[in-house]
Amino acid sequence: MLNKHFILFLLLAITFSIASAQRNDADTVRYDYSFSFNNGVYTSFYSFRNNAPIPFDRIVSPAYDNDFFKKILLCETISYYDENGTLNEIPRKLIWGYANNGKPNIYKNDKFNLIPYIGTISHFVTTELVTHYTGGTMMYDPMYIPSSTQSYTSEELVHYFIDMNTGEIITYSSKNLLELIKDDTELYNEYSKLGKRKRNKSVMEYVQKYNNKHPIYFNK
Repeated sequence: MLNKHFILFLLLAITFSIASAQRNDADTVRYDYSFSFNNGVYTSFYSFRNNAPIPFDRIVSPAYDNDFFKKILLCETISYYDENGTLNEIPRKLIWGYANNGKPNIYKNDKFNLIPYIGTISHFVTTELVTHYTGGTMMYDPMYIPSSTQSYTSEELVHYFIDMNTGEIITYSSKNLLELIKDDTELYNEYSKLGKRKRNKSVMEYVQKYNNKHPIYFNK
């Protein structure tokens, strides 16, 4: 026969778990395009996932004004007051991003980039400098660079995924998408059976399919 104290403890534990679940459900909302993120600077991926940025009015330096988003790219550190009123500093290169007008931006390649598509697998586009080599005669030695070879650098668009379970930024490709959706056997098998060309054309289609089956939630 179960001890009465144990039964009481078990009932209290169950009640607490239900109350916690209800409280968590009340504090979060399933993301859709109408969701507006709290404005401010994200100190980390987790401050983004918790929808808990540093509000702009608590940032001391650079001062929040019409030029803030230009000045933040030029400063070495950001100074701000935390919720306890303590002055803190964080190197600009360590911040994750910011939200402005309810829209999140991620810091990548020394610039802030809008995240236009948000889900369990998110997607954004940035630019990178890419060096191209032209001219010269091909040689069998892979270390050989002919003197006539010329190079030029161009700024090109580059696509990335964000794994919202881990915060990892991953190069956009069908191969990497297969890795991201491998926990969904049905979608994984469906996508992996497509031909290579079809997989490449269907990347965002399957990102959307996955996100519809695995919705993301944010704190209100």
